[in-house]
Amino acid sequence: METIKVVFAILMIQNGSTIEMVPTEGLTDCLKQKRVISRNIGEDQEGIYMQCKEVTASLYEDMGRLKIKKIID
Repeated sequence: METIKVVFAILMIQNGSTIEMVPTEGLTDCLKQKRVISRNIGEDQEGIYMQCKEVTASLYEDMGRLKIKKIID
């Protein structure tokens, strides 16, 4: 089942295009996860950077986890 909600998401952006989007529990959780990911992959990986952003997204559940199908706004 698909749901449309406003969520904070970690966006992985490469060369101006969003290549991955992961919903989080809120701004604090988003920033915490972003910090952990940035430490693991390094701060700047060939034009890839992470951003926390509040988005309206179409969400679906996959094996018990919410995932973003697409960002509406």
